[in-house]
Amino acid sequence: MRKKNIEIELIVRKIKNLSKVSVLVFSVGFFLSSVIAPAFSHAATGDAEIADQDYEKYLKYDKYKKYTKRKKYRKYNKARKKYGFDSSSDKFAAKTCYRKIKDLRKKGVSKAQTKSDSCYKKYSKYKKYKKYYSPYKKYRKYKKYDKDEYDHSSWGNYGTSENKSAYDRYERRANSQANLGGGALGPEIRVGLHEFTEDSLEDHSFRIRAYKASTGVAVPYSIKDENGDLVVDVAAAEDDNDVTKVKYDGSENLRVYDYDEAVSDEEKIVNEKVRFVAKNQADENDIYFEYSHDDISSSYVKYRDGIELNHYNESGSSTNDRIWVINFLPLEHYVWGMSEITGTGDHDYNRVMTISYRTYGYWKIKYSTKFAKYDFKVNATPGNQLYSGYRYEVEHDDIRTAAEETRAKIVMYDHRIAITPYSSYTDGRTRSFEERWGSTNYPWCQSVSDPYGEHPSMTTAELVAAGNHMVGLSAHGALDRAAAGWDYERILKYYYDGIDLDTAY
Repeated sequence: MRKKNIEIELIVRKIKNLSKVSVLVFSVGFFLSSVIAPAFSHAATGDAEIADQDYEKYLKYDKYKKYTKRKKYRKYNKARKKYGFDSSSDKFAAKTCYRKIKDLRKKGVSKAQTKSDSCYKKYSKYKKYKKYYSPYKKYRKYKKYDKDEYDHSSWGNYGTSENKSAYDRYERRANSQANLGGGALGPEIRVGLHEFTEDSLEDHSFRIRAYKASTGVAVPYSIKDENGDLVVDVAAAEDDNDVTKVKYDGSENLRVYDYDEAVSDEEKIVNEKVRFVAKNQADENDIYFEYSHDDISSSYVKYRDGIELNHYNESGSSTNDRIWVINFLPLEHYVWGMSEITGTGDHDYNRVMTISYRTYGYWKIKYSTKFAKYDFKVNATPGNQLYSGYRYEVEHDDIRTAAEETRAKIVMYDHRIAITPYSSYTDGRTRSFEERWGSTNYPWCQSVSDPYGEHPSMTTAELVAAGNHMVGLSAHGALDRAAAGWDYERILKYYYDGIDLDTAY
């Protein structure tokens, strides 16, 4: 066994003057039972291809719109030349005569008699103006499209409903709140996994090592500071004892040791965060870290992509000082490790839930400030969403399958990210957001009938006491609807009124 003989002293400075973000956030605790139902097979959706096709169809429909606007302007211009007036005074005189003749006819004067009136010619001209020119006046705003570059008759064939739908989807994405970007796996989310007191991490070390997710083979990793600067590279573990250890030293410092806590003279100073990431680029989306600590009893201690230890020092109070273990990873990898359900439910039910998880996570990334002082967006408990990471992903791989089939899809309402509350059961109907929590700002959460999700024995009061707020999606209702043949989009649009499913990245 090799010896690294590395000692790194990581100076963790006090966090001062935390900025306060005055954003009103909405947080709903999720209480959801695991379910058992037939498993399903893998299938691909090709969302990346769909996004590209949307853009091509968007361009075609945009050409169609320009072509039709040119045609409309030319109709306006033709009508203006034939039926328009040379001046406002001519138009006023004709309008006056038009009213005079109309009044005469209302009084019983015959058409033949009005023709002999001196006003009749102007009446007739104004009548044609109203009939043949006025309907096209609204098209004069399209003058800028009266160019030869928009005169392509083939563009007139691009106005299909399919192209229009793609155009509308693209416009929604361009103008929506879902603008965080991200690659194929989405934007980064930061998840608070465990917290230690200073005493706990002073008495017992935090131990960590890395593996390649696709093979399970130990891989090298890097320790970096919060700016991404390298502190040290760590070679792949060779046996069970070969781990990196982290301890709190009692004076606001974190010390990182090799497996036997050998002491050397080497010291490195970084800021308040210690980050563990893949050393090799090839491992960046194919790495998980496994860690342990004497105060952690959970067996779910394997997490993808990156781990960070963050020491939070609350100004003026040592009792609230904490050291948080934070998992930072792409949103898709986060959804793969969700443990609200077992994933053995119906195919479309799993899709429903992964879209809900992703939407909640996306909303949290963009708006949540609840855990800002600790520098993460959600915790891993049911108070946000129950997240158990890589081991759960492997044990319940149908959840990952459903996430891959719905990659990047989130629930939107009129360009807004539609936070999607859900609970396990209802008493036969869901509640509107306003009915349960008093706000009218979430109009997609309306009350709907839910016979599929009605609990067989619990009363309304008992359901509420058990954590079932009954707003939004009913998990058991969705499960039974999926088993009855409803697809995931139909289920979501039943429980969330007026929503769309958009591809966010």
